[in-house]
Amino acid sequence: MLRQCYDAIKAEADVLAGDLYDIPRRVVLFRHLHCDSGGNHPFSLIAAHGALWGLGYFESGGSLGRLIAQRYCLNADEKAYRLGILQDFAEGFRRVNRQVCVDTYANYHFAKRHGHEPGAGAIVPPNLLDALNRVHAAREAGRTLDAAERRHVFEQSFRCEQEATVAPGVKAAIDGFQCRVMKALCLHPLVRFAYFPRWCYFYFKNFGEQAERIERGLQAFDLAARAGWERVDRSLRHYGVMPLWMLDDPSAALEEIRTRLARQAEASRAALLL
Repeated sequence: MLRQCYDAIKAEADVLAGDLYDIPRRVVLFRHLHCDSGGNHPFSLIAAHGALWGLGYFESGGSLGRLIAQRYCLNADEKAYRLGILQDFAEGFRRVNRQVCVDTYANYHFAKRHGHEPGAGAIVPPNLLDALNRVHAAREAGRTLDAAERRHVFEQSFRCEQEATVAPGVKAAIDGFQCRVMKALCLHPLVRFAYFPRWCYFYFKNFGEQAERIERGLQAFDLAARAGWERVDRSLRHYGVMPLWMLDDPSAALEEIRTRLARQAEASRAALLL
C-alpha cells in the first residue's frame, strides 16, 4: 500500500515537472516545496539555483555556448559540431535536473503523508526520511529549524540525490563524449549562483567526481546560510529566466500549472470521443 502511495505521488510529480525544457516549471516546484516547508527544506531552494545556473551555462546560447561560438566563428562546420556536443551534454544535465525535481517532490510529500508509518523507511532511505520527518514536524509546530538542523536536512537530501540520481546521470552524459576538448570544457565549469558573494566562483577540477560535487554542494549551502535565506530566495530573479509572478507567488504558479494540465487532459479526452 505504501509503495502504491509513493508511486502515485511520483507519477504526479512526473507530470508536474514537464519535459526536459520546462526548467521554469521545475523551479516553481522547488519553490513550492521550500515555501510549504516553512522555509525548512533548503535543498529545494538551492536546487532551484542549480537549475537556473545550468540553463545559463550549458545551453548553446549560454556562457559556454558563446565561448565555443566565438572560438570557432570562422569555421561553421566545426562550430556546429561542437555546439551539437554541448547540446547533448545540456540535455543530459536537464534530464538529471528533472529527475532530481521529481524525486524531491515525491520524497517530500510521501514523508508529509506517510513518514511515520511502519515500512516508510523501506521506500525513502531512512536517513532522508528522518530528516524530512523533522522538516514536517517543525512546519506543523510553526518552528524554524536552526542552522545545524537545516544543514543536516540539506546534506541528507543532497547526498541521497547525488548517489541515486545525479551520479548515474552525469556518468551517462560523460560517457557520450567523443571530443576531448569539449569534455574538458564541460567537466571544468565555473559555477556562480546568484547569491554568491561577488568574488566567489566554484571551479571544478572534475564535475564528474561525486566527492567534489558533494564538497561544493555543502559549500553552496554554507554560503546560502551566510547570505540569509530571504536573500537566497529573492536572488532567483537575477537569472532573468523566470516570470516574476511565478517567483512571487509559487502557490498560484503551481495552481496555474495544475489547471493547465487538467485542461489539456480534458481536451485529450474530448478528442478521443470525436
